[in-house]
Amino acid sequence: MISSVLERKVVGRDAIIKVIQAAGALYETHSVTFSASFGNRELFEYEAQAFGNVAVHGVVTLTRGLEGEIVAVGVHHGPLSAVNKLSSALKERLGTELGAEYFPY
Repeated sequence: MISSVLERKVVGRDAIIKVIQAAGALYETHSVTFSASFGNRELFEYEAQAFGNVAVHGVVTLTRGLEGEIVAVGVHHGPLSAVNKLSSALKERLGTELGAEYFPY
């Protein structure tokens, strides 16, 4: 998985799930605003609220292999202030387990 809140790629199903669950727990509200499929790719856009008053826009991309399994995940956020806060909060929650080098802030 690549993400705008991470410095490096996260590899492995369990680690990816852990990061996604931790990030999702930071959202106070979350609403999918668009979804589409293009061949072996899926796209989801969403709006969320975190940290009391921080608006977050997110885009998730999933790429599937020949048997339908997910082979790549991309999670991208904006604006930059939200990216920085999300990354910092994830570092607090996952930095020891994944490694601080995954988080820029």
